[in-house]
Amino acid sequence: MKKLCFLIFILAATLLFFAKTLKASEGVIEIVSTTDDVYRCWASSVRMQNQEFRIPFTCRNLIYPANDNVFNYVAWATPQNGGETIKLGALGLGRGEFRTKKAFANLFVTTERSKDVKTPQGTVVMRGNVESIEPFFQEGPTATPTPSTEGGEEELQQEEPEQPSELTTRQKFLLALRRAGVAALIALVALVGLIFVVTRSRG
Repeated sequence: MKKLCFLIFILAATLLFFAKTLKASEGVIEIVSTTDDVYRCWASSVRMQNQEFRIPFTCRNLIYPANDNVFNYVAWATPQNGGETIKLGALGLGRGEFRTKKAFANLFVTTERSKDVKTPQGTVVMRGNVESIEPFFQEGPTATPTPSTEGGEEELQQEEPEQPSELTTRQKFLLALRRAGVAALIALVALVGLIFVVTRSRG
């Protein structure tokens, strides 16, 4: 029983370490010159569903030839857990896209007489470490600042009072008729009242 628990613990620790190693190889790599020349490269590393790392490469200011009879820039990767250097491939005019299933910690570029070399033989002219993208995914949402006035109070949008709409000619005419009707009714009531008073006084 103790041996079984120990084996399960070792297996779990190994899987956890392997997962962390794979995540560490995902990121961006700024590959800068290790010489007095100004060339530099940029690469990214993404692990695909088949557990293969896809590494697009782009470079600037590469010099051709790099030296006497040296026309090739070759990209390499340093394995995460040590071991033999991983050859990615030759940079054709400063561009390339490479694949590897091995986790790696950094990339470097050498100048070679032949692009078919199996191990680095020329001068290392550029090098860069993998900058993990995990912190980016672990960041929380960024709060949007609220606009404020100089006094620190939130700026309120002032609503303009609604302007009364002007009456149309038809509406003005109906309004005048209504007022005239009211005045006529008042005059009629007054006239009836006057006639009633006069009639009563004569009787």
